[in-house]
Amino acid sequence: MLDRNKAPEIHEIEAVTLQIAEVTHLSNGAKLHYIKSETQPVIRLDFVFKAGKWYEPQAGISDLTGKMLFEGTLNYSAKQIAEIVAFYGASFENNQGYDRSEFTLYCLSKYVPELLPLVLDVIQNPTFPDEEFNLLKKRNQQNLKVQRQKNSYLATHSFTKLVYGANHPYIFGLDENGLDGVTKEELVNFYKARFSTKNLDVFACGSIDDSLQQLLEREIEILTLAGDTNEGHKKLLLGKESYDFVDMPDSLQSSIRVGKQFPTIHHADYHKLVVLNEILGGYFGSRLMRNIREDKGYTYGIFSAISPKEHDSLFYIGTDVNYEVTNNTIDEIKKEIKILQTEEVPDDELNVVKNYMLGKFLNDIATIFEQCDRYKRIVLQDLPMEHYNNYITAIRGVTSKEIKELAQQYLNIEELKIAVAGKKSK
Repeated sequence: MLDRNKAPEIHEIEAVTLQIAEVTHLSNGAKLHYIKSETQPVIRLDFVFKAGKWYEPQAGISDLTGKMLFEGTLNYSAKQIAEIVAFYGASFENNQGYDRSEFTLYCLSKYVPELLPLVLDVIQNPTFPDEEFNLLKKRNQQNLKVQRQKNSYLATHSFTKLVYGANHPYIFGLDENGLDGVTKEELVNFYKARFSTKNLDVFACGSIDDSLQQLLEREIEILTLAGDTNEGHKKLLLGKESYDFVDMPDSLQSSIRVGKQFPTIHHADYHKLVVLNEILGGYFGSRLMRNIREDKGYTYGIFSAISPKEHDSLFYIGTDVNYEVTNNTIDEIKKEIKILQTEEVPDDELNVVKNYMLGKFLNDIATIFEQCDRYKRIVLQDLPMEHYNNYITAIRGVTSKEIKELAQQYLNIEELKIAVAGKKSK
């Protein structure tokens, strides 16, 4: 019988085992990755193309192209696509990223035979109708105007420009008239150039029996997309300016973004830098939260994060504060970074962070879809299969001395980029 007067035993996390995917190479060049689970009768299909912002000739084209695929095909109108997906209680959408374009279907496994032809038709036979393009462009222009009224949007847009310079694919968001010059022909050309089965990865996770696996292989193998498989390498140029202020005179708050370029996810120091980030601002008990939220009361929340992309990584701190304490907040951020560079993190604090990170990681791989997401990162970013065990080893092994040295090496205050959007303080 369970003794509720005794606390449960604590076990050290030595390693994790993610479910190994079964991979099938199809004759059209596509790769099918299966991660099977019979826990629930559902499935998720991710069709992933190298067609993100990294490859677009002009900002906004990749996102509009992905959305236009849902606006009509040779066999279905936009309305029919939406109605069929809704009829089966499914979800079918596009997620446009910095490096990849993903088309994701969620549905009950038993409905895949009915929905897969629709999905493949959307991917292979878009017609880019004029009326729908004009309406989509207008909606996105209007949405852009709304977004550009938000301090957080403007600050992040400005910050990424400071880091990467102008016209870089990793810049967040768009300039004020960024979509005005985009034409339908540019979307069609981008689709023809970047959508190829030769660089297509399809991830199928969930309840998949032999008959469903055969159906997926048979139907996806006849998908024909002959886009260019050129990697489209670009030279990364860092911005020269270190500070930008976007004046929003009617706003009582300021959005602050502070950060810099970081090593890529393949770098030997990356996992330990994740621990450094967690201590600084990665969770609710972080130093930035304790100082700027709890002690100073400047904000409801502040965070720091590392955003790893396929060709670069970005470290940034973000918060919203009353405009009158903008400069004080930036000074406190620098102060916390300086402390990390000059003082070793106490063992008890470091252990709390380590335990939090390990526990959160285990919680974040609890479902088959979450495990598939981790596997996708390994495949798409060409990581070793032991990547997440290396992550656990690094968390458990990193020392206070190493954290201090990493802060000195990678968080040079003179190299930080700072962007503020809000009202000027007096």
